[in-house]
Amino acid sequence: MTAPTPSSAETAAGSRTLLTRKRIVGALAATATIIGLLSSSTSLFDWLKATLIPATPLPAKIDASVTSPTLIDPNKALGAYLSDTNQSTAGLDANQLAEQGYEFLVDIHLQGDQGQHIVLRWSIVNEATGNPLPGPTYTQDAANLVARVQDQERQWPIWVPSPPTRGRFALRIILLDTKRRPLAEADSRPFTLTKAPPD
Repeated sequence: MTAPTPSSAETAAGSRTLLTRKRIVGALAATATIIGLLSSSTSLFDWLKATLIPATPLPAKIDASVTSPTLIDPNKALGAYLSDTNQSTAGLDANQLAEQGYEFLVDIHLQGDQGQHIVLRWSIVNEATGNPLPGPTYTQDAANLVARVQDQERQWPIWVPSPPTRGRFALRIILLDTKRRPLAEADSRPFTLTKAPPD
């Protein structure tokens, strides 16, 4: 018995199906070839880079440190401090400029922080409890520092008012990053206030 001859419509449909499958297979083969070429090129690039381009040095170590503040004057007038450090006295009256306080000197070391803003903050700490005295008068930002080079050291003088009562106290220095997270901290040696300042 002779098999039926396919109609021209069936032949055309079969040809289209075959052509479509060939196109899909061809596209997949081309994609696989492209992926293979890209992989080979990437491997070749990595080999050339490793062979011809010297290794990039690791970034400098990021570090910030501060030494224990040194008390250099236990009876420094605010006006004298501002004059010594070339700071403005605008807006301060004679009584404020005559206020007596303490002047400390602190060493700051910034490494690998070029261009970063570092806040220098201080607090007067009650030696007995280890806690800062309450209120903004006894905890303040002293400066906003910007490292100009990758490894920088400098000294910074800080004036603080006398604590409100007699006792033993210390000056605490904290370095903060731009998000005000602590980077380094140090306390001075305790100092004793034997006479409370006048109200």
